[in-house]
Amino acid sequence: MLQGDINRRTFLESSAVAGLGAATLVQTSQARAAVQNETIRVGIVGPGGRGTGLMNECVEHGKSHNARMTAVCDIWNLRRDKAAARVKDAYGDEPKVYRRYEQLLDDKEIDAIIIATPDHQHSKMLKLAVEAGKDAYCEKPMGNVLSETNDALDAVNKSDRIVQIGTQRRSYPKYLAAAELMKQGRIGEVAKVDVIWNAYSPYRWSKTKADLNSLKQSDIDWRAFLMGKPDRPFDPRIYRSFRLFRDFSSGIIDQWMTHGVDVVHMLTGESYPQSAVAHGGIYQWRDYRENPDTISVALEYGKGDQQFLASYETSLINGIGSATRVMGTHGTLEVEKVWRLSGKGSKRHDAVKQEETVEDAKGTLHHMANWLDAVRHRDRTGLYCPVEAGYGHSVACVLATDAFWSGKRMVFNPKTRTIAAG
Repeated sequence: MLQGDINRRTFLESSAVAGLGAATLVQTSQARAAVQNETIRVGIVGPGGRGTGLMNECVEHGKSHNARMTAVCDIWNLRRDKAAARVKDAYGDEPKVYRRYEQLLDDKEIDAIIIATPDHQHSKMLKLAVEAGKDAYCEKPMGNVLSETNDALDAVNKSDRIVQIGTQRRSYPKYLAAAELMKQGRIGEVAKVDVIWNAYSPYRWSKTKADLNSLKQSDIDWRAFLMGKPDRPFDPRIYRSFRLFRDFSSGIIDQWMTHGVDVVHMLTGESYPQSAVAHGGIYQWRDYRENPDTISVALEYGKGDQQFLASYETSLINGIGSATRVMGTHGTLEVEKVWRLSGKGSKRHDAVKQEETVEDAKGTLHHMANWLDAVRHRDRTGLYCPVEAGYGHSVACVLATDAFWSGKRMVFNPKTRTIAAG
């Protein structure tokens, strides 16, 4: 992949040629999945809360796309057993059951993998999946360590694998229609984007003492969970509440800002921000968390005369005031809560005159169905959230996280794909 600007065109052009040294496993898997009447065999790693939802989606939409969940993998025996029971209930047959991710990757009968593990594992697991010849649906964030996310992007870029990232607002019918309105330039040049997603959520992502005490180290593979993080004693708080610990997740940023900033990219056409500043803290929910319960991030986009600011804000203490809006020189596009394009905010003579409700785009597929359809036809050009979109939201989130913990303005260099204070 070129080391310059990362955009969809560059990605598709450089992805068109498979590596000359492609493994036989890749060729075999591709040939099998390309046959229209053969079943796409899917395995899942990390069938927890979010993972169970993705399993259900795969079962549902697999019916119309000739796909079937045939293997489950988890390092926690409780989650592994529940997932296996869910698959048997859906199909009547026992799935293959694996404890280690490497075992799932080694299974040559698995065509595609759903990755729904903790945040810090996503980019590493995605890289391993495509290198093993598997297509992948990878939950967000695509990565939260930039060097690891770079490696995952490169691995996908060198392969012919079909990869969908789980920022699923890209498959919402109204968001697709809103993006089309933005392409038409209806609100003029973008001046600012606000994403304000407050939610009253006491002790979000923490677990009770009973939940923590019920988990024993013998129930899981602790070293596999760490997956390269510095070794430390088993801690059920980290395992059950990884979103609260900075080594494993940025909390609000990885969980919610990924979606919010992906909306910014989808609607404006920008791939990633140039810089970010952030502020916040633990202001109310003081338990064992390290990550903030309130965050405010400002991200700068564009170059030269075509720059704009985007803000992302969330408080888990008070849920009032949520809004998502793109403010332009000729008017405003409101989404998420209110779906409306209008001349609000502009007093120019050429401002939008007629208020318009954003309707659903026609023919939209579910996010999972879109991935399965692309896998079936070996065509990633129609993916709603391809890997370069996941890379863009990851850059934004890592920028914001680094800015928050350092207290400095952080800048992304697209040529070197690095972040530094600036």
